[in-house]
Amino acid sequence: MQMVRKLLSLSLLATLLLAAWLFAAFPDHAREYRLYLMEDRAPLILPFDQVSQEWTEDDIKRRFSSLAVRCYDNRPGEYLGTRSCFADIGSFNGHPAMNASFYLTDGRLSDLAINVPWWAHGKAFGGIVEALGLPLSSQDLPYAGVRLHGWKLANGSSLFYNRDRPLNPLEWSGIHWRSERVCQRQRCWAQ
Repeated sequence: MQMVRKLLSLSLLATLLLAAWLFAAFPDHAREYRLYLMEDRAPLILPFDQVSQEWTEDDIKRRFSSLAVRCYDNRPGEYLGTRSCFADIGSFNGHPAMNASFYLTDGRLSDLAINVPWWAHGKAFGGIVEALGLPLSSQDLPYAGVRLHGWKLANGSSLFYNRDRPLNPLEWSGIHWRSERVCQRQRCWAQ
């Protein structure tokens, strides 16, 4: 019985040390999770086929007036596009989500990213499959450390989602919508 207590104590100590290391190594992620869990955030309901590459910053602010949308100019190479708009959210289309990032190029929406908490990876994938069906394509090998599922939408845009849940519980999965205009320029799909 004493051996079991020692093993449980060592396991608890190892878990606490790992948690302390994760929080120290990824302070920005730990802060975002803390805010997400402590704040009351509005939901974002946005069917994928209603996202438009024609949206301007004003369209985004008007369409999502229940969210506090903050927009900034991007330094070259800082983010996607030339301008970014961010909103903290509590959920996306009914599943847990932390924030939405709208990226604009030449004043129009080029990309939209939704960050999904680590524990909701499977729920988000299920929601996408329910809305769009099974992925058109799934990467077998990682590119830049990530394997993606991909869907082509009827309006010419594309949607991507992390195929794998991150190993680090302080990371998150990402839903990424990309406009037809960007996909034509950057080849979202192999021919």
